[in-house]
Amino acid sequence: MNVLAIDTSTSMLGIGLQTDEHYFEMNQDVGLHHTENLLAEVRVLLEKAALSIEKLDLIVASKGPGSFTGLRIGISTAKGLSFGTGIPLVSVPTLEMYAFGQSIASEWVVPVMDARKNRVYAAFYKDGAARGEVLDIAPDLLLQEMSEYNRILLTGPFAADLIRLGKNIEARWDNLILDPLHAAPKTFALLQKGIETFSQRGGDEKHSGPLYIRPSEAELSLQIEGDERKTNDK
Repeated sequence: MNVLAIDTSTSMLGIGLQTDEHYFEMNQDVGLHHTENLLAEVRVLLEKAALSIEKLDLIVASKGPGSFTGLRIGISTAKGLSFGTGIPLVSVPTLEMYAFGQSIASEWVVPVMDARKNRVYAAFYKDGAARGEVLDIAPDLLLQEMSEYNRILLTGPFAADLIRLGKNIEARWDNLILDPLHAAPKTFALLQKGIETFSQRGGDEKHSGPLYIRPSEAELSLQIEGDERKTNDK
């Protein structure tokens, strides 16, 4: 099965390409300059695999939460490639990508991402499945909630920062495990999770898009302007 996976949810651009015989991967921190790099690097991997894009069987993309700009670029590029070729597209929640394959290490897995504004995105996973909704939460409140669980594997790009914020967290929780590869790219996990998801439910609907947990800054600005106009009109 020939599968292309794209992750643009953070400043780390990740692209993976699996063929029937080989696997190719590219990861680079380009500081959210994904527009200039994504398609060019996809072409590089296809050339290395001696594969034309029409020969792909599946396209996988991380859908969020994450950077609004990065997600728009990744999802729109993946959908463009899918629509242009007829290849099915599967989008995978970013936190599921970080949690994928980690349940063997711990009863509970908690991937954490920086959500800016002194907040984090996080979710609780058990036996490979999400238990509850994606959280947009202050770090100290997440630490309090985590204190109610046993044997937690903390992963994701903000995992180490969360422990530092918790100060004595490790002294209080002997059962807390920090994934030693918490900040490493998870492009291969994204690809495998995409294949699994596709086998379970098929490709995304045409109207599907990024998973936004909160409004973007532009949306908030428009909302504030609209509220101000309503107030002035009264």
